[in-house]
Amino acid sequence: MLITTQLHRCGVRLQQLFIISFLLSAGATLHAQKDGFPDFGKADMKELLMKECDFDKNAPALKLIDYQEAEVLVDYDIRIRTERRVRIKIFNEKGFDFASITIPYYGRKRESKIKDISAYVYNLDSSGKVVVRKIEKKQMYREKAESGQHKVVFTFPDLRSGSVIEYRYTKIERNTLHFDPWFFQDRIPTVVSSCRITRPTMLPLDQRFITRDSVEQKREIKNYGYNRPSTTINSFTLKKIPAFRLEPMMSSIKDNLQRIEFALTPSILMSGPMSLPAFKNWNYFNRLLLRSSYFGKAINSNIPGTAAIIDTVKKIKDTAEKINYIYHAVKEKLKWDEEQTFYAEDINEAWTNGDASSAEMNIILLNLVRKAGIRAYPILVSTRDNGKTDNQFMTLSQFNGVDVIAMDSSNLYILDATQKYQSYKTPPYNILNRNGYLIDTLISQWVYITDKRPLFKNLISGIATIDPDGKMNGNASSYYFDFAKSEKLTYKPEKDEEDEKKKFIEKEATDLKIDSVKEDNAEDETKALMDKFHFSGNISKTGDFYFVDPLFLSNFRKNPFVDSLRSTDIDFGSNQYYSISITLNIPEGFAVDHLPINQILRSADSSILFKRMYYHENNILVLRNVFEVLKPIYEKEEYPVLKEFFQRMYGMINEQIVLKKP
Repeated sequence: MLITTQLHRCGVRLQQLFIISFLLSAGATLHAQKDGFPDFGKADMKELLMKECDFDKNAPALKLIDYQEAEVLVDYDIRIRTERRVRIKIFNEKGFDFASITIPYYGRKRESKIKDISAYVYNLDSSGKVVVRKIEKKQMYREKAESGQHKVVFTFPDLRSGSVIEYRYTKIERNTLHFDPWFFQDRIPTVVSSCRITRPTMLPLDQRFITRDSVEQKREIKNYGYNRPSTTINSFTLKKIPAFRLEPMMSSIKDNLQRIEFALTPSILMSGPMSLPAFKNWNYFNRLLLRSSYFGKAINSNIPGTAAIIDTVKKIKDTAEKINYIYHAVKEKLKWDEEQTFYAEDINEAWTNGDASSAEMNIILLNLVRKAGIRAYPILVSTRDNGKTDNQFMTLSQFNGVDVIAMDSSNLYILDATQKYQSYKTPPYNILNRNGYLIDTLISQWVYITDKRPLFKNLISGIATIDPDGKMNGNASSYYFDFAKSEKLTYKPEKDEEDEKKKFIEKEATDLKIDSVKEDNAEDETKALMDKFHFSGNISKTGDFYFVDPLFLSNFRKNPFVDSLRSTDIDFGSNQYYSISITLNIPEGFAVDHLPINQILRSADSSILFKRMYYHENNILVLRNVFEVLKPIYEKEEYPVLKEFFQRMYGMINEQIVLKKP
């Protein structure tokens, strides 16, 4: 499936934020850009005969055209109309995945809609004749979600090696000045990627480029006379863009794709005089949000049905316990509808119905924490999937959430009520080591969210016995703390490729049978998750020699850092700590033919450590391995050193204990 931009409706809500002092009539129409492109719905013999991408010979598919025209329309309301066209060449069966199309849109209250979808597949028959097939409307499906994050999905039929497919559609968005980023790059190479924006000239457009290549830019102004404001057309084009390659332990795709991000400056729509320099200040957004009905006014409103919670909290003396009580009460009452946003549409309705967006959950949480007399603030955030923020780029659209900062006399807590299994003492994983913007009348500021504790922590201990036939039986306990607990409880086997490549500890364990599993503390966020289980299996042997993997209960299986080059930074997410301790009873008379030496491996800057400590006395082996990461983010320039460390570490991990049968 192609990389698609999910619609986070965190863009500016004009009917709540702005007072329109006059109406504009942009009225410009979109024009089909030619630039040598084949007409839509028409096959091109040269494309059908193409055997490979000339700048990426191994590509399974190639984007021939990725083109978008967007226009801001301002009359009785404000709309953004977007026309998108994509044309793809399929080289082989591995490219068939790119013929499954998802078009996301936000459907709540009809603020966004998709229309005029059209799609074709072009093939050559056995005689070399072009066959054109149009995709029927009944083959396209609209999947609607309660959160409003809807999508149109379809898959091209009659695919063959050599097929060319293309589709186009129109998207209408109301009451927003938010443009999604334009991604030049995708997981297959692209011949031409081009974006065109038409807007009233008085509506300034800012952009930031995250590209390795120079983008071709064009700007055109059209004047229509006295009764109609002029429009400006900006075009951005990049050609022969290489495919984006997923790398292990990188941050989100959005952080690393070549792209443009946009900001439309709404200064002309504000009542009263306001110069552009005054707008170009984050304090302006701070004031704007605090005055808005979906943000600041909601924080201080009275929510029917919450008085009992406040009455109970007032009887609790300790501030931290008060925070925990409210945090838990909100998570118990509300179910997250999977919408990630900072726009709290209706907190009263959300509390009554029990379903809420991330913003509604967290603004309700903030509302109640403040009513309990606790110092607390909203903080705008961008989750890992949404990408990093830039305090020099003046737009609210780079945020997709609001969390809560609460304080007692000595500690600061960052809370997100959507994190079902996370303690109030642990900052949300999805914003850690990222910048957020704290909203307040006096102390609004950018803050960096970090925590030096090992928030991904897993302790394993076990006792096992090996019999003379090489069969092993034992019992173990595994303790999962903080992020490790959340991941364990929310893990689904059907992870996509991006998620899998973020892991350096694989989920697959060794060839063991696990049974009699007992799980404790799953619902108590303040305690570690504990799994107790029985295991059994056969160890490998050759003749009289038996081979024991000292880390057979761990998930260390695959070194993620084997590539010679690296183009993205390495992001471990948080500091980490793993400890695996095993007591192993071996059969009477068996000799330990090889026991790896005790060793500590430490990186040059002491930010990563691997330690093994093995002891043998009589018929007992005591095995302990410890792995620590004390620095969550490494720049790509540090990759050679990191790669060397992991090569040495996995050499130690793969070294086995050898037992000899008498």
